[in-house]
This record gives sequence, structure tokens and C-alpha cells, in this order.
Amino acid sequence: MQNKTLSLRITTLALIIMILMASCGAPALKGEVISPTTAAADIILTDHNGQPFQLNAYSGKVALVFFGFSNCVDECPATLALIRQALETAGATSKDVVVVMVSTDPVRDTPQSMKEFMENFNPDFLGLLGTSDELTKVWQDYGVTIMDGGETHSSYTYVIDKKGNLREIFSPEATSDDIASDITVLLAEK
Repeated sequence: MQNKTLSLRITTLALIIMILMASCGAPALKGEVISPTTAAADIILTDHNGQPFQLNAYSGKVALVFFGFSNCVDECPATLALIRQALETAGATSKDVVVVMVSTDPVRDTPQSMKEFMENFNPDFLGLLGTSDELTKVWQDYGVTIMDGGETHSSYTYVIDKKGNLREIFSPEATSDDIASDITVLLAEK
């Protein structure tokens, strides 16, 4: 009987240690985690300032990638406002986050319209433009379907970590606190 009691105590102690160790691990991400982690497709376009943009050049930063258009009055402003609030919540660490909106409307989006739109939320946010072929490649790389001349598109925010891996996706229902929390977690990773 004493051996059974000792064995039960050891098993219980081992379970308690395992539970404590699991709870002390890395914080869980709150978005829809991509598993297994995959390298994010590079994005090679032009920003609204006329400068070349290449996502891979932002290694060491967390990137938030959103797809939208500068004349949007609904989903795009709501998402960019949510991201702005998340960065404000994250505080000083948000300097290591790049936010880009890839155009879904190559016909009507212009550098000026994209610049004005993005500056409504944060002057550091970048609107990305390109030819129809260049944009189509990016849309395909990220599995984004564009319809109705760009007005119907993905409403997800894609999160790329400091190593260039697509780590998670946030749906439109995400909260700014969830995004801020995950930005903090991803920026703290080595």
C-alpha cells in the first residue's frame, strides 16, 4: 500500500510540475496561428511615396499586412483604426512594426489617394501600389480573392514575425488589445 501511495504522490507531483512548466512558457498568440509556421511571401511593390517596397527588407521588424483600397468607407478604415489603436497600446515597441495596406484597386488607387488615406491613421503606415500583374501576384501569394473592382477583398490582417515568417492572421473581429499583445510577444522573440 505504501508503494502505491508513494507512486501516486510522485505521479501527482510530476503532473503539477508539468502544468506549472506549461503555464510559464511563451504566451499564446491570440490570432489564428499558422501552424506549421511558413515563410511569408515577399511583397515587392511601390509605396505611396513612390519608393520601392520589399517586405524582406524589414527583417527584424513585425509586419502587419492588410489588403484594401483608398476609397473604402467601411472595412478598410475600421481595420486601420484598429491597428492604430493596437500600436498605441503596444507603446514604444511599436516603432519596430511596419504596417502596410496592399491595394486591391489598381485602377483607382493613386499615390496621392493612398497617401491621404493612410495618413488619416498614421503617417508611418504605407499604402502599396503596383501594376495589375504585380498586385495579382501578391494577392495570389496571400490567398486573397479580389472581386467587384477591388471593393470585395480579404478583411484579414496578416502578421509576419521578425524572421519573415507568416505567424498568424487576425480576423475583422479581433480586438486592438489582442493585436497589441501579440505584437509585444512577437517583438520579444529572439
